[in-house]
Amino acid sequence: GITVFDDSVDMARMARFAMEFCAVESCGKCTPCRIGSTRGVETMDRIIAGKGRGGDTVEALPQMRNAQAKQKTVEQEIALLRDLCDTMKYGSLCALGGFTPYPVLSALDHFPEDFGGASALTEAAE
Repeated sequence: GITVFDDSVDMARMARFAMEFCAVESCGKCTPCRIGSTRGVETMDRIIAGKGRGGDTVEALPQMRNAQAKQKTVEQEIALLRDLCDTMKYGSLCALGGFTPYPVLSALDHFPEDFGGASALTEAAE
């Protein structure tokens, strides 16, 4: 089907809605759909908030003193979302998980300004 929006709609929020719908409706049989859609919603929330994920804490060895990685940028979160969409598209067992990435990727490709980030704004200006 086709959904039509006017120019006032925030496409990042519509993409998040697609991921959230999949997370709620997933049967849970396959990992890409069950986990991927949930992580997709979390990633979209960070992108919409304009923040990346906090640094990961490593607690493996005492001499590492809980070294923290740098905070992820919005651009890195968008790259993570694209990778997640590819995993869902090719790894899901049903059409729900396999087709959920299409509106997300379409919004990323055609409305980058709605996702923030320096590179998205540069691409939108071209």
